[in-house]
Amino acid sequence: MTLLGSRLTTQIQLAAVALVVVAAGALVYVLDRHQRDTQLIHLGAGLEDGVRLNGTRLNQTVATLRQDVLFLSKTPPVSGIVRATLNGGIDRRDNTSRAAWVKRLQEIFAAFATAHPNYFLIRYIGVADGGRELVRIERRDGRLSVVADADLAAKGGRDFFPATVSLPEGDIYLSDFGLDRFEQQLPAPRLRVLRAATPVYGASGEIFGLVMVNLDAGPILDAIGTGLPEDAHAYMADQVGRYLVHPEAARAFDFEAAGRLGRDFPGLEEAFGGGDRLALRPLATANGPQYVTAERIRFDPRRPERFVQLAYAASQSAVGKQIAATRHEAAVGGLLATLLVAGVLLLFVKRLLSPLHRVAAAAAAIAAGERDVVLPQTASGDIGALTEALRHMLEKVAARERDFLRLNADLEQRVKERTAQLRLAASVFENTSEGVVVTDDQAHIVSVNAAFTEITGYEAAEAIGRKPNLLRSDHHDAGFYRIMWDALLATGRWQGEIWNRRKSGEAYLEWLTINRIPEADGIPASYVSVFNDITEQRRKDEHIRHLAFHDPLTALPNRALLQDRLRHAIERARREDGRLAVIFIDLDRFKVINDTLGHDVGDMLLQEVAVRIKSQLRGMDTVARMGGDEFVVLIEDLREAEHCATLAGAIIADIARPLEIQGNAIQAGASLGIAFFPADGDDALELMKHADTAMYAAKAEGKGTYRFFQAAMMEETLRRLKLETELRHAIAGGGLVLHYQPKVSLASGEVLGVEALVRWRHPELGLVPPDAFISVAEECGLIVPLGDWVLNEACRQAAAWQAQGLTPTIAVNISAKQLQQDSLVEQIAALTEHHGIPPSRLQVELTESVLMADPEKVSDMLVRLREIGVTVAVDDFGTGYSSLSYLRRLPIDVLKIDRSFVMNADQNEEDAQIVRTIVALGHALKLDIVAEG
Repeated sequence: MTLLGSRLTTQIQLAAVALVVVAAGALVYVLDRHQRDTQLIHLGAGLEDGVRLNGTRLNQTVATLRQDVLFLSKTPPVSGIVRATLNGGIDRRDNTSRAAWVKRLQEIFAAFATAHPNYFLIRYIGVADGGRELVRIERRDGRLSVVADADLAAKGGRDFFPATVSLPEGDIYLSDFGLDRFEQQLPAPRLRVLRAATPVYGASGEIFGLVMVNLDAGPILDAIGTGLPEDAHAYMADQVGRYLVHPEAARAFDFEAAGRLGRDFPGLEEAFGGGDRLALRPLATANGPQYVTAERIRFDPRRPERFVQLAYAASQSAVGKQIAATRHEAAVGGLLATLLVAGVLLLFVKRLLSPLHRVAAAAAAIAAGERDVVLPQTASGDIGALTEALRHMLEKVAARERDFLRLNADLEQRVKERTAQLRLAASVFENTSEGVVVTDDQAHIVSVNAAFTEITGYEAAEAIGRKPNLLRSDHHDAGFYRIMWDALLATGRWQGEIWNRRKSGEAYLEWLTINRIPEADGIPASYVSVFNDITEQRRKDEHIRHLAFHDPLTALPNRALLQDRLRHAIERARREDGRLAVIFIDLDRFKVINDTLGHDVGDMLLQEVAVRIKSQLRGMDTVARMGGDEFVVLIEDLREAEHCATLAGAIIADIARPLEIQGNAIQAGASLGIAFFPADGDDALELMKHADTAMYAAKAEGKGTYRFFQAAMMEETLRRLKLETELRHAIAGGGLVLHYQPKVSLASGEVLGVEALVRWRHPELGLVPPDAFISVAEECGLIVPLGDWVLNEACRQAAAWQAQGLTPTIAVNISAKQLQQDSLVEQIAALTEHHGIPPSRLQVELTESVLMADPEKVSDMLVRLREIGVTVAVDDFGTGYSSLSYLRRLPIDVLKIDRSFVMNADQNEEDAQIVRTIVALGHALKLDIVAEG
């Protein structure tokens, strides 16, 4: 009986210990799995939020870049350069030179680059001369500069050039992310760049160039790798897998290296499964097993197949170490608890079975005949003892479960604390400069970041629990919000501009992106809104638009704005069967005032004229400055033509009123031309052209008056335009010829020199004398190229005569425009050196009016000419007004008596006396005398 009891005790003790061990192991395993799953859920949520936020930021940046480059291509100077290029360097709309338009474009580009510090290079590139840059604004070391013309380069060989000029108008070319290739021109380290460009077309659909903006992509790429949990890394690659962002900085943009995203993450392409988003999952990578979440960001609307790949990865070993730390603590605690419970249970079993041993001993004693055996005190024999033992065992088990529950609560607390630390580490939420709002599926705010408070003024406690309509500004009607929610419910996404209101009551404009996060893993759907305040940016853009459509000197509308208003006015008048008038105003004698008193006085005169014209108009009328001294008035809702006549007379009289500027008494005048819709033209261009023609008719009839357009006026205009075009071709195509009139000494009969006289060999009119086309050349800006041709041809002929042993001096007429060029002396020196003749073979002839326009400046120029050996003659002397004091001081060599005096000197005593006086004056001044005739 004793042996049987011993075996039963051992079996019961072993069974109890085994039960305790199995129960403890199962509990530890369940807690370990729960902790691991919790940590992976929070890790995935943090990384996936980072991927979505940075994808939204990248798409917003690219969208802004596309809008900006398209806006810059539509500014008036771009179209002005196109028109000037088509018309020989002069924009015929307002006689603005191509160089002036280029300067205006430089100012607009510079203002735009100042407002957008992340744009470090803005260019306008023409298609001519191998794609040569026309305007280039660049930022070096934080300083903005306009690149000089000599430093502009041809870009036709760059890959973006053919790609952009082949696009239709309004389309945008986006480059791949790359490094700026001109590191010899820009400071190290090389900039990470994204380029956007759009083509520029002429009115007839021909390509003229492109506008390009280079974005410094460094800040947005750097932000991708910040704010990640510990042991997590960011990767970003282009469509073919070349790294743009990598934990090892040297591997980003190292496109020659073998490392690619597809090689480092071989299972990533398959994991996407045809979609663009990848939730957190384990993948085998070149760096071992990792947890990876990724997204393909399609940033180019023109080419939706283009994308960049953004991936966040955390190694499984690092995550495993974090889990192992808490697993070790749980295992040690479970082992100690198991040992403690097992020891107590063994003692309990031993004590529980001792009455049975005593009962067996008592039974043996009784069988031996002993009568005084004391039996154990039990409630109901052996069954009662077993029942009592079972009751005690259950109490022990209950105590053990309470211990395990306390241990589980402790582990849960540690998980919560670790989760709080991970969320704190997700600084991409708290530290981003964009405001972030998270709402539940009922649109109640559940979380905001610090930037939300900074932008709106609402603290988190004031916003949480309320709906985002607490920011509503009443700038939008109900239809706007209905469209927004329809898009959100249909596509899960909405972005755009929206006016909201701060806590202070101030309205502000924000760029808002809303994404719907669908329900997953039992977590209800939610909405994430990301926004930033663009109010100040909009103000700067509106200021730039004002500069683009208003004259900076007078603040009046410019040509572009006038044409837009005129087109709308014509459309309205056509619908309502109404009439309107266009009045073209050109100041008389403005050039004389501007050249004599200075450009500052001229500018102040233009400002006063603008005020006087505007004072004569109704509030609904428009006055615009077209450039130079030209203004245009648009009169809408015209009832009677007599109203225009009265208004024209009032404008002429008001402009003619004397005024004083900087101590100078000035009296200006004006000539006006008037054209009516629909009588004189059916569109804006025709009306402007006819009003301009009528203005020139007014000038031809004595100035200071006005004329209504008549069809006959166009015949003279067309004749002069045809003459101008043919003259331009003649200068460029060899249609001119020089005749040489000899100068003979009366004393010896010797030929002392010749005078070069230009003639035009016209295919229909024959040999045309200069008095028939010189005035046209002066009006249309051809006098300088014509004069340059004469100088070059005279030098060529002098060299040919020199080769034949002839050395006559050739006299060449110099125009006022040529004399205004500071490079005239250097030009003549270069021509004589090129043709191999001494400068003394040339003699320049200037009229009295040219000499006396600015005697001081002319004197300096003539001194420099004489220093290189060129002689100077005064042509047509006696027909103008000369100051003898200036004439005595001017460095001249020859006086030429006008032929009008010489031809009748033998018949008219007054002419003879004038000739004698000029000869005597020339001898007194020791000048040579030449008589024309």
